[in-house]
Amino acid sequence: MPRYDVHVSLPSRQMIAALKLTRFSVAIGAIADIWLVLVITKHDSSYVGTDIYLLPWWSSLLATAVVAVGICGFAAALNDTVDARHDSTFHPNKPIPSGWIPIAQAVVLMVSSLLIALLAASFLGAWPVRMGLLTAAAILFYNVVGKHIPAVGLVAVGLIYASHMLIANIELTFTLPIWMVMTHAMACAIAIYHLEDKRPRLSIRGWVGVFLGWLFWSMVLFSESLATTGTLLPQGMAVSGLLWPLAAVAGFALLIRWKLSRARTSHLAAEKIRRYGALWECFYASAWMMALHLYVPAMLMLGFAVLSAIVVMLVKEATGATGRAISWRV
Repeated sequence: MPRYDVHVSLPSRQMIAALKLTRFSVAIGAIADIWLVLVITKHDSSYVGTDIYLLPWWSSLLATAVVAVGICGFAAALNDTVDARHDSTFHPNKPIPSGWIPIAQAVVLMVSSLLIALLAASFLGAWPVRMGLLTAAAILFYNVVGKHIPAVGLVAVGLIYASHMLIANIELTFTLPIWMVMTHAMACAIAIYHLEDKRPRLSIRGWVGVFLGWLFWSMVLFSESLATTGTLLPQGMAVSGLLWPLAAVAGFALLIRWKLSRARTSHLAAEKIRRYGALWECFYASAWMMALHLYVPAMLMLGFAVLSAIVVMLVKEATGATGRAISWRV
């Protein structure tokens, strides 16, 4: 069908650029991740001593969502700001090199996103603010150092996701969901790194470094749970409950296999992994809630996943895959 370009006003242009800059779809997965920890915490009376346990549902859901969006906005804006010169040569359609958003505005968006995230975290208590600062420091480390050393950067991606989830509850002992998201984020990052043919390429030593880093931080995550309860599962959860998250993993593998088979280029394949990898974190969260017999939150999370998928498709159409102005199919 023919496509006709529609004139885009300056405010709409800036809004579209902001959506592209902040990686809106990634924020959806981040919200699902932190909401999962929130739901686990508020349904377990052993966390009654935490600030977030005593907060009303509406305020804790809103605050954690704002934290997730703010952290994602900070990470994406920082990444594009640091890479502005590189992107002007290799990715000219990105918001900054294409001129859709000036670098000064990107810096303002970056700082504002972090401040808003920390302000929202302050409503959850002192430790959430500290974990928010730690997550921001990890993001800064990744963008300045980690991305140039694959064995370090790919592990750092997983740690950023893990520390972000712990903003909701640093005392969480049921860390299998966090470990799954960390592993998922690392696997997606490795696939994207390979498909985009980034440099330097991963050497055998690099692969060993990634594996050892993943193994070390996996042991760190599991040590708290084993030391506290002597098991990786929370009280009352049967081993058979793990079938839910395992089914979610299998579903993601099948989805990605199907999507990659239809991708015309390796860069489009990488973008599909980035987008669907983020959205699928909603299904991971729902699967863990089903495993914990939290059926109502699980159904609500599934609804959030479907609604988010629709919104992401609309945002994708609005921003345009090629960086061009909005156009409509007739």
